[in-house]
Amino acid sequence: MFVETEKMELLPIRKTQRVLVRVPLSVSGKMNDEMPFEEESFTISVNAAGGLLQLRKLVSKGQRLRLFQAKSRQQEFCVVTHVEPIEDGLTSVRVHFLEPHPEFWHITFPPDDWTPRHPDSKFNRRSQLQTSEARECVGVGNC
Repeated sequence: MFVETEKMELLPIRKTQRVLVRVPLSVSGKMNDEMPFEEESFTISVNAAGGLLQLRKLVSKGQRLRLFQAKSRQQEFCVVTHVEPIEDGLTSVRVHFLEPHPEFWHITFPPDDWTPRHPDSKFNRRSQLQTSEARECVGVGNC
């Protein structure tokens, strides 16, 4: 019996949950000519290991940056892992902390086993229907 196999590129498994949140940041680093820069920016999404930002300055993969949150007065160093032009001179920049620091973002991340199908997810219609049916049952009194 002959079985044909097809090579498939596997997507990397996400190590931490990603959360869509806009966190204002001051981003600084050095340009290619070693001139320092600083730019006010914000996150698109974050995870325990880093985040996705928008920048006007041109940065490159492997470049080290400093992220500073004025509100909390915290800073964290990171490395650029992906750069992609988007629009109006902006680039989408994925950064990775030198060591994971989920507390830098001041948010609570979902548990590792969370998915949109999790019973507590707002995307889980079955969970929402059961909750609304339970409310109707209690309201009418004929459970």
